[in-house]
Amino acid sequence: MPPISCLWVVDYLMEVGPTEAGAMGPVPVSWREIDHWQQCLGIALDPWVTRLLRRLSLEFVAESHRAREADCPAPWNSPSTDFDREALSRKITQTFRAIAMSTSI
Repeated sequence: MPPISCLWVVDYLMEVGPTEAGAMGPVPVSWREIDHWQQCLGIALDPWVTRLLRRLSLEFVAESHRAREADCPAPWNSPSTDFDREALSRKITQTFRAIAMSTSI
């Protein structure tokens, strides 16, 4: 995972809980839940921190849905744009050759 420079924000998110229970699975933490958490702890977060916690919760839920797919890349990896053009060209040629041979029989 990449280094995190604001680890305290992640700690807050994990303390609030990154998700809530919804009728059909996890849902993002509600504004009400974040407010209630602040009241219980006797703290008042800056508005930007509150918005960030909500946004992180939304992203957490979205990524957990994407992660159900077997071919889902890790969220900290950028999608690779590097590929071997020659190897790809060979595979395409072989595929078309196989299709042509199967239809000519």
